[in-house]
Amino acid sequence: MNQNQINGITSQGQRNIEIDMRGVCGELAVCKKYNAYPDFVIGPHYSGFDLVVNGKKIDVKTTKYAQPYLQSKVKKKAIDCDVFVLVHDQQPNYTLIGWMLSDNLLQDENIRDTGFGNHYTMTAEELWPMRTFQNYLTDPNYSKFDLIVN
Repeated sequence: MNQNQINGITSQGQRNIEIDMRGVCGELAVCKKYNAYPDFVIGPHYSGFDLVVNGKKIDVKTTKYAQPYLQSKVKKKAIDCDVFVLVHDQQPNYTLIGWMLSDNLLQDENIRDTGFGNHYTMTAEELWPMRTFQNYLTDPNYSKFDLIVN
């Protein structure tokens, strides 16, 4: 029995090493790009985010699908993280696709069923480009308007 099960924490999602490795590799790609350290905590915990850069809590989502989309569970709350970053897994290459503020993704109008039940979902085309992400991380005056027009 694994440690999460012992502590009463279970997941309804798919569980296999390939999915876990994809997620870790996506997190490492974001860490490398933004000079951050991943959370190497092993064991049951729920922080709601994967890493912190300049005080911003980032939840990294990694996908292998050719038409990538960002997804989060409907139980996720905007206070759990500040932003989501979507990474595309084309081993051995990982591409940072786009990003979105939690407040924007976690809206009822974004709930969709893509074959695995309802999730907050945005296509890659709906996300903000990664070229705007560095400004968001470093400029405290960078507004939502700046993100939309850049």
